[in-house]
Amino acid sequence: MQTRNIYKWGSQEVEEKLPSHTLDFLNHQFPVSKEFKSALPKGELPLKPLKKSKLTPNIISKLKKIVGNTNVSLDDVSRAKHSMGKFYTEIYKARFGEVSDVVDVVVSPKNEKEIEEILTLANANKIPVIPFGAGSTVTKALQAPKGGISLDLSRFNRIIEFNAIDSTVTVEAGVYGPELEKHLNDRGYTCGHFPQSFEFSTVGGWIAAKGAGQASTGYGKIEDILLGLTAITPSGKFESKIYPAASIGPDMFRLFLGTEGSFGVITKATLKIRKYHSQNSAKGSFIFKNFESAVETMREVMQGGFGKPHFFRIQDPEETDISFHMSGLHGGKEDLFLRFIGYKPMQRSLMHIIIDGDPSYTKEVLKKIKKIAKSNGGFSTGESPVNKWLHQRYSSAYLRDYLMDEGIRIDTLETAVSWSNLHTLWENTRAYIKSFENTSCMVHISHAYENGANLYFIFLSPMDKQNEVSSFVKFHKGIIDSIHENGGSLSHHHGIGRMLSPWMEKEVGKEGIRILSSLKKTFDPKGIMNPGGLLGLK
Repeated sequence: MQTRNIYKWGSQEVEEKLPSHTLDFLNHQFPVSKEFKSALPKGELPLKPLKKSKLTPNIISKLKKIVGNTNVSLDDVSRAKHSMGKFYTEIYKARFGEVSDVVDVVVSPKNEKEIEEILTLANANKIPVIPFGAGSTVTKALQAPKGGISLDLSRFNRIIEFNAIDSTVTVEAGVYGPELEKHLNDRGYTCGHFPQSFEFSTVGGWIAAKGAGQASTGYGKIEDILLGLTAITPSGKFESKIYPAASIGPDMFRLFLGTEGSFGVITKATLKIRKYHSQNSAKGSFIFKNFESAVETMREVMQGGFGKPHFFRIQDPEETDISFHMSGLHGGKEDLFLRFIGYKPMQRSLMHIIIDGDPSYTKEVLKKIKKIAKSNGGFSTGESPVNKWLHQRYSSAYLRDYLMDEGIRIDTLETAVSWSNLHTLWENTRAYIKSFENTSCMVHISHAYENGANLYFIFLSPMDKQNEVSSFVKFHKGIIDSIHENGGSLSHHHGIGRMLSPWMEKEVGKEGIRILSSLKKTFDPKGIMNPGGLLGLK
């Protein structure tokens, strides 16, 4: 199973599968011939030989002297794993043993001194360097069109200081989400950052991608949680001081947010933490007769001034309908009852809510939300839908591999949009996606603000038997164009990488690209940090 080991999501030991009723529904919805399914590689192919490393024996010897022999890897599997993330075409090609644009070597430093020495060596020899956290990026940010060094930060995994007085934690960039959260939960705190990639993402990756977690409506995106960081660049070491707030010019540490390794290597971060006890959380769910009513409820809550949920999610009618089918609820007594009282399939919309904090606060906020939901026609469906969703919020990512085994294409794109543009963007982008035969488009809102929200598009269709990669690329480009033309941001939390780079000038303008290029030259004069079209940079 060599190729599956390279592209598979998450733990190598976990293989999520769908129940028979769900698979029957998907086979009916997305018909794929048995011949095509049986011919589709599921992981048994060997990895095709990679391009030979371009680094000289002298350079390899110097790298080994810096980090030790066992922390330098030249084998094809290590190089392949460190040269791809989870973008659709990356994992599709990897099924056939194809991994292109690979790094020349994987190097694992254990401290900042080693990173400084690696960057000095790389800078002197103009060798590209690509920082690597856990590999869950979906923006093609790990591809190495110019080869070079993959700087694996897995040994940067110390929790340096827990500070209850200041409500902060300082960690090395390679700390994984679950390790950090357990450390905090054991002391009655939380970081509050839970991306779907939580189990296989690192603090440095959160910062580099400028990510959001599933509870970011309450706790904020990573830029709201980050208080300061240390980064090592080819020009030197930058270390910010930690203040609750300050007026000393621009917050320079924020220049590294969202840069995906193109300015330097993030080595350490100080984050805000919040007191947390799960038993105090209040949960609720509502079903609405249409998406518009659900969105209006969300907007009123976010602008209500009485507090807000930490986790706030709306599924549009198609996502709600597919959820009913996949959970086995379609046609059951709950479904029939909801239809009877006017909540119809492919019209109704489901909302999930979790509020963290002091028990009196959580109860009061939920009470006010219930009142607003009721005024917009929302029907309370209790805690059960929320608990079911929480049970699979991380494991569902594994289903992508299983669906591709079945010949079903599934991928996502996300955006941020103001309330006034939200419905137009939703309708027009859905219309584009649905214009393709046998294509489902599920959309949810999972991050809300006073001024707008995100839209997260999930699209499913049978694979193109003849030209899957070129077919997907054309389809995918059309979705991005539709989002951008209808007032949506290029990304809300996945980042830009190489995937969205062609649209960056439209997003930030020529002056924006000039400023980014100037910063790049300041931190990285020779252009060794993750080069090759990242963030719209040349």
